[in-house]
Amino acid sequence: MSRYFGYSPSGTVRSAVESFESTTQIRSSGGVMLGTVYVDIRDTEWAVAVAYGWAQHPTIRGPAPVYEVRYAYQAGDGTQVRMIDTREESTRIITVESFPSVESFVLWTLKGEGERLRGREN
Repeated sequence: MSRYFGYSPSGTVRSAVESFESTTQIRSSGGVMLGTVYVDIRDTEWAVAVAYGWAQHPTIRGPAPVYEVRYAYQAGDGTQVRMIDTREESTRIITVESFPSVESFVLWTLKGEGERLRGREN
């Protein structure tokens, strides 16, 4: 199953996604959760979502993810990214400068999500 919708990733993005998925683990009392990255690029909105599931990568037909985090950017407005974490009640707005390309948005998102998980977010 493709995890890229409306976008054919470059080798750099594909490598970054594979690296994120293979190195990012969330340990909790319930076990280890792994994340699966989904990239959805449309004319007006770019989005990257990470679905976290127990001990294996969640799939459409597999076990449902425990939670998801989604970053969405309105292409062309260049001022904010909306971050939605399904464990929280409200949407978080992150002020950004304009992204010059889809690739830069995807890489920024993966870096930011990794830092958030390690507790280094601003």
